[in-house]
Amino acid sequence: QTEGTTDDEVTFFGGQTVVNIPGNGNSTAGSIEYRRGLWRYVEWTAGALYEGRSNLIDRYGLTTQLWLAKPFFDDRLALGAGFGFYVAQDRLREDRSGGFLSEIISITASYRLGPHWLIRGTWDRIIADYDRDTDIFLGGIGYRF
Repeated sequence: QTEGTTDDEVTFFGGQTVVNIPGNGNSTAGSIEYRRGLWRYVEWTAGALYEGRSNLIDRYGLTTQLWLAKPFFDDRLALGAGFGFYVAQDRLREDRSGGFLSEIISITASYRLGPHWLIRGTWDRIIADYDRDTDIFLGGIGYRF
């Protein structure tokens, strides 16, 4: 492969957030993501993430990540791992200090249904600067252009 893994791609996701402390922390999550191949095996994403509302969080924000990605099977299947940052707001945060910056690590897999359409699954781990780290499980449909 001599070109980037992805040109331009927009994906809409739905899924579930799990807060990693005891309590009722499960909620419905949603996201929209823009993905762009930068170099061979390197991609960049920017997205908007809503982690949902539960007894433990009511969090949403913007993400950006760099990814190592590799296509397989004539570019039909692609796997990747990413690291980046999440600028978020949590309406249930006790100190009410406004927005905060967290790290985000992720793994993803996509399957291309044709030249433009794909399905993608992603697992995100949000590493918060307070005791509300989360795992987010997302699945969605995307369009390449």
